[in-house]
Amino acid sequence: MKKYRCTICGYIYDDAKEKVKFEDLSDDWKCPACGAPKSLFEEVKEEKEEVKKESKSSAIEETSDYLRELSNYEISLICSNLARGCEKQYLDEESVLFKKLSKYYEDLEDNKKGSLDDVITLLDIDINNFSKSMEVFSEYEDRGAKRVINWASKSTNIMKVVLDTYKEKGIDYIKSTKIWVCDICGFVYIGDNPPMVCPVCRVPSLKILEVC
Repeated sequence: MKKYRCTICGYIYDDAKEKVKFEDLSDDWKCPACGAPKSLFEEVKEEKEEVKKESKSSAIEETSDYLRELSNYEISLICSNLARGCEKQYLDEESVLFKKLSKYYEDLEDNKKGSLDDVITLLDIDINNFSKSMEVFSEYEDRGAKRVINWASKSTNIMKVVLDTYKEKGIDYIKSTKIWVCDICGFVYIGDNPPMVCPVCRVPSLKILEVC
């Protein structure tokens, strides 16, 4: 029997304990804890240490190359996340400065706004590189950076799912419900009421704000 983990909140679906095997669940099944779709679950496997060591050096090289090619949009997003991290640590001055940087790079992109497909493509790039960055920060045991990357990765995955579903179903997807966003990590939730706690950063629902 197999186990599957939600990559957003960590919920475990155990085939041995459930009445239906995970692979037999319908495609529209969602995580009972955070609402993530079936596609964001991964099979729980024991990873060999040797494989980890072999991948670290190549991950450092690939991530370094990627960082040299960051777009204005990506720099703006990073600064925005850093601003939120500073707010959580009550570093008000640093938060203000990161927000200014984020706005500056965002303004540089004003004349480059693309379609929904362009946004989804950028999210795919971010998701792919978050895992590479995590390898690097794990190598140097940078807990703060790992937390930022972890939160950003999970929130970006959810944003991509929301946009993919919106692209498929259109306005009807959000017409009769509400959209909530965690003010701390950016987690997006579609539903009448927000979860009791954010499944990504664990703040209470009072920090999950209705945006639509």
